[in-house]
Amino acid sequence: MPQTLFTTRAGGVSAAPFDSFNLALHVGDDPDSVRSNRGTLANRIGTEAEKVFFMNQVHGNSVAVIDENSNSSLEPTADALFTSTPGIALVVLVADCTPLLLKSTNAIAAVHVGRRGLVAGVMEATLKFFESAGIRRDEISAELGPSICADCYEVDLKTYEEVIEKNPDAATSIEKHSLDIAGGLRANLAREGIAFEYSKECVKHDPGYFSYRNASRTGRQAGVIWI
Repeated sequence: MPQTLFTTRAGGVSAAPFDSFNLALHVGDDPDSVRSNRGTLANRIGTEAEKVFFMNQVHGNSVAVIDENSNSSLEPTADALFTSTPGIALVVLVADCTPLLLKSTNAIAAVHVGRRGLVAGVMEATLKFFESAGIRRDEISAELGPSICADCYEVDLKTYEEVIEKNPDAATSIEKHSLDIAGGLRANLAREGIAFEYSKECVKHDPGYFSYRNASRTGRQAGVIWI
Protein backbone atom coordinates (compact mmCIF):
# COMPACT_ATOMS: atom_id res chain seq x y z
CA MET A 1 0.00 0.00 0.00
CA PRO A 2 1.17 3.58 -0.64
CA GLN A 3 2.81 5.49 2.20
CA THR A 4 3.00 9.25 2.77
CA LEU A 5 5.09 11.83 4.62
CA PHE A 6 4.90 15.58 5.11
CA THR A 7 8.21 17.14 6.10
CA THR A 8 8.89 20.20 8.28
CA ARG A 9 11.82 22.61 8.19
CA ALA A 10 13.70 20.69 10.91
CA GLY A 11 16.27 17.93 10.62
CA GLY A 12 18.57 19.01 7.82
CA VAL A 13 21.91 20.73 7.23
CA SER A 14 20.96 23.94 5.40
CA ALA A 15 22.02 27.27 6.90
CA ALA A 16 19.72 30.23 7.54
CA PRO A 17 17.42 31.37 6.03
CA PHE A 18 16.96 27.85 4.64
CA ASP A 19 17.45 26.15 7.98
CA SER A 20 17.47 23.40 8.03
CA PHE A 21 15.64 20.74 5.99
CA ASN A 22 15.19 22.67 2.76
CA LEU A 23 14.56 20.34 -0.17
CA ALA A 24 14.47 22.87 -3.03
CA LEU A 25 17.39 23.56 -5.36
CA HIS A 26 15.88 26.70 -6.91
CA VAL A 27 15.68 29.00 -3.86
CA GLY A 28 19.35 30.00 -3.48
CA ASP A 29 20.41 27.41 -0.91
CA ASP A 30 23.78 25.68 -1.17
CA PRO A 31 23.23 22.80 -3.64
CA ASP A 32 25.36 20.41 -1.60
CA SER A 33 23.20 21.07 1.46
CA VAL A 34 20.05 20.42 -0.55
CA ARG A 35 21.45 17.19 -1.97
CA SER A 36 22.37 16.11 1.56
CA ASN A 37 18.83 16.86 2.73
CA ARG A 38 17.39 14.93 -0.19
CA GLY A 39 19.60 12.00 0.71
CA THR A 40 18.30 12.16 4.26
CA LEU A 41 14.75 12.14 2.90
CA ALA A 42 15.47 9.05 0.79
CA ASN A 43 16.91 7.29 3.84
CA ARG A 44 13.92 8.31 5.94
CA ILE A 45 11.45 6.69 3.56
CA GLY A 46 13.70 3.70 2.97
CA THR A 47 14.42 4.08 -0.72
CA GLU A 48 17.31 4.93 -3.03
CA ALA A 49 17.84 8.59 -3.87
CA GLU A 50 17.59 7.91 -7.61
CA LYS A 51 14.06 6.59 -7.08
CA VAL A 52 12.84 9.84 -5.48
CA PHE A 53 11.35 12.17 -8.09
CA PHE A 54 10.97 15.94 -7.87
CA MET A 55 9.51 18.33 -10.45
CA ASN A 56 10.03 21.86 -11.76
CA GLN A 57 6.78 23.41 -10.54
CA VAL A 58 5.29 26.30 -12.54
CA HIS A 59 1.76 26.76 -11.10
CA GLY A 60 0.07 25.06 -14.06
CA ASN A 61 -1.88 21.86 -14.62
CA SER A 62 0.61 19.61 -16.44
CA VAL A 63 1.03 16.07 -15.14
CA ALA A 64 4.21 14.03 -15.70
CA VAL A 65 4.14 10.25 -15.66
CA ILE A 66 7.06 8.57 -13.89
CA ASP A 67 7.99 4.95 -14.63
CA GLU A 68 10.92 2.55 -14.50
CA ASN A 69 12.57 4.37 -17.44
CA SER A 70 12.40 7.84 -15.86
CA ASN A 71 15.56 9.63 -14.73
CA SER A 72 15.22 11.37 -11.37
CA SER A 73 18.02 13.82 -12.23
CA LEU A 74 15.83 15.28 -14.98
CA GLU A 75 13.03 17.06 -13.16
CA PRO A 76 10.01 17.42 -15.46
CA THR A 77 8.26 20.78 -15.74
CA ALA A 78 4.89 19.96 -14.22
CA ASP A 79 2.73 20.49 -11.17
CA ALA A 80 1.82 16.86 -10.64
CA LEU A 81 3.65 13.56 -10.81
CA PHE A 82 1.83 10.25 -11.37
CA THR A 83 3.10 6.67 -11.21
CA SER A 84 1.91 3.11 -10.94
CA THR A 85 5.46 1.74 -10.71
CA PRO A 86 6.43 0.15 -7.38
CA GLY A 87 9.56 1.41 -5.67
CA ILE A 88 9.13 5.03 -6.78
CA ALA A 89 8.62 8.05 -4.51
CA LEU A 90 7.03 11.30 -5.73
CA VAL A 91 7.66 14.71 -4.13
CA VAL A 92 5.78 18.01 -4.19
CA LEU A 93 7.54 21.07 -2.73
CA VAL A 94 5.66 23.91 -1.00
CA ALA A 95 6.07 26.98 1.17
CA ASP A 96 2.43 28.17 1.40
CA CYS A 97 0.70 26.19 -1.37
CA THR A 98 -1.18 22.99 -0.58
CA PRO A 99 0.68 19.69 -1.04
CA LEU A 100 -1.87 17.16 -2.30
CA LEU A 101 -1.13 13.42 -2.27
CA LEU A 102 -3.50 11.13 -4.16
CA LYS A 103 -3.40 7.37 -3.80
CA SER A 104 -5.08 4.13 -4.74
CA THR A 105 -3.86 0.59 -4.19
CA ASN A 106 -1.72 0.57 -7.33
CA ALA A 107 -1.15 4.21 -8.30
CA ILE A 108 -0.08 7.47 -6.64
CA ALA A 109 0.32 11.15 -7.42
CA ALA A 110 1.95 14.21 -5.83
CA VAL A 111 0.25 17.48 -6.74
CA HIS A 112 1.18 21.15 -6.23
CA VAL A 113 -1.94 23.26 -5.62
CA GLY A 114 -1.64 27.02 -5.25
CA ARG A 115 -4.24 29.57 -6.33
CA ARG A 116 -3.22 29.32 -9.99
CA GLY A 117 -3.17 25.53 -9.88
CA LEU A 118 -6.61 25.53 -8.27
CA VAL A 119 -7.98 27.72 -11.07
CA ALA A 120 -6.18 25.67 -13.74
CA GLY A 121 -7.62 22.43 -12.40
CA VAL A 122 -4.39 20.59 -11.67
CA MET A 123 -6.14 18.18 -9.29
CA GLU A 124 -8.79 17.33 -11.88
CA ALA A 125 -6.12 16.87 -14.55
CA THR A 126 -4.31 14.41 -12.29
CA LEU A 127 -7.46 12.40 -11.65
CA LYS A 128 -7.71 11.72 -15.39
CA PHE A 129 -4.49 9.71 -15.16
CA PHE A 130 -6.03 7.48 -12.48
CA GLU A 131 -9.07 7.11 -14.72
CA SER A 132 -6.88 6.16 -17.70
CA ALA A 133 -5.34 3.46 -15.49
CA GLY A 134 -8.80 2.02 -14.85
CA ILE A 135 -9.01 3.30 -11.27
CA ARG A 136 -12.44 4.41 -10.05
CA ARG A 137 -12.99 7.55 -7.98
CA ASP A 138 -14.08 5.49 -4.98
CA GLU A 139 -10.73 3.69 -5.06
CA ILE A 140 -8.81 6.97 -4.65
CA SER A 141 -8.15 8.86 -1.42
CA ALA A 142 -6.28 12.07 -0.72
CA GLU A 143 -4.15 13.76 1.92
CA LEU A 144 -3.66 17.53 2.12
CA GLY A 145 -0.60 18.66 4.04
CA PRO A 146 0.07 21.89 5.95
CA SER A 147 -0.43 25.06 3.93
CA ILE A 148 -1.25 28.72 4.45
CA CYS A 149 -4.63 29.35 6.05
CA ALA A 150 -7.29 31.68 4.69
CA ASP A 151 -6.67 34.30 7.37
CA CYS A 152 -3.06 34.61 6.23
CA TYR A 153 -3.64 34.61 2.48
CA GLU A 154 -4.89 38.07 1.60
CA VAL A 155 -4.64 39.07 -2.07
CA ASP A 156 -5.66 42.06 -4.20
CA LEU A 157 -9.29 42.36 -5.29
CA LYS A 158 -8.63 41.41 -8.93
CA THR A 159 -6.85 38.19 -7.93
CA TYR A 160 -9.56 37.39 -5.40
CA GLU A 161 -12.31 37.76 -7.99
CA GLU A 162 -10.41 35.73 -10.61
CA VAL A 163 -10.05 32.81 -8.23
CA ILE A 164 -13.54 32.75 -6.74
CA GLU A 165 -15.14 33.13 -10.18
CA LYS A 166 -14.01 29.59 -10.96
CA ASN A 167 -13.69 28.31 -7.39
CA PRO A 168 -16.35 29.96 -5.20
CA ASP A 169 -15.54 27.61 -2.33
CA ALA A 170 -12.19 29.39 -1.96
CA ALA A 171 -14.00 32.60 -0.98
CA THR A 172 -13.82 33.97 2.55
CA SER A 173 -14.29 37.70 3.06
CA ILE A 174 -14.77 40.17 0.23
CA GLU A 175 -13.66 42.92 2.62
CA LYS A 176 -10.35 41.27 3.39
CA HIS A 177 -9.87 39.56 0.00
CA SER A 178 -8.56 36.38 1.63
CA LEU A 179 -8.48 33.09 -0.25
CA ASP A 180 -8.98 29.64 1.23
CA ILE A 181 -7.09 27.54 -1.30
CA ALA A 182 -7.15 24.36 0.76
CA GLY A 183 -10.88 24.86 1.37
CA GLY A 184 -11.54 25.24 -2.34
CA LEU A 185 -9.48 22.13 -3.02
CA ARG A 186 -11.38 20.11 -0.41
CA ALA A 187 -14.68 21.14 -1.98
CA ASN A 188 -13.45 20.07 -5.41
CA LEU A 189 -12.29 16.70 -4.05
CA ALA A 190 -15.68 16.15 -2.45
CA ARG A 191 -17.42 16.90 -5.75
CA GLU A 192 -15.19 14.34 -7.45
CA GLY A 193 -16.13 11.75 -4.83
CA ILE A 194 -12.61 11.57 -3.38
CA ALA A 195 -12.31 10.85 0.36
CA PHE A 196 -9.65 12.98 2.01
CA GLU A 197 -7.81 13.84 5.19
CA TYR A 198 -6.33 17.27 5.74
CA SER A 199 -4.01 19.13 8.04
CA LYS A 200 -5.30 22.22 9.84
CA GLU A 201 -1.77 23.52 10.41
CA CYS A 202 -0.95 26.93 8.90
CA VAL A 203 2.64 27.24 7.69
CA LYS A 204 2.66 30.99 8.29
CA HIS A 205 1.49 30.64 11.89
CA ASP A 206 3.84 27.76 12.70
CA PRO A 207 7.58 28.57 12.67
CA GLY A 208 8.27 24.88 12.18
CA TYR A 209 7.45 25.27 8.47
CA PHE A 210 8.77 27.33 5.60
CA SER A 211 6.39 30.09 4.48
CA TYR A 212 6.94 32.41 1.54
CA ARG A 213 4.51 34.87 3.10
CA ASN A 214 6.68 34.96 6.21
CA ALA A 215 9.96 35.31 4.36
CA SER A 216 10.27 35.42 0.58
CA ARG A 217 13.82 34.06 0.82
CA THR A 218 13.16 30.70 2.39
CA GLY A 219 13.21 26.96 1.82
CA ARG A 220 10.58 24.42 0.82
CA GLN A 221 9.11 21.49 2.72
CA ALA A 222 7.61 18.50 0.96
CA GLY A 223 4.73 16.14 0.60
CA VAL A 224 6.06 12.69 -0.28
CA ILE A 225 4.23 9.59 -1.42
CA TRP A 226 5.69 6.23 -2.42
CA ILE A 227 4.49 2.85 -3.51
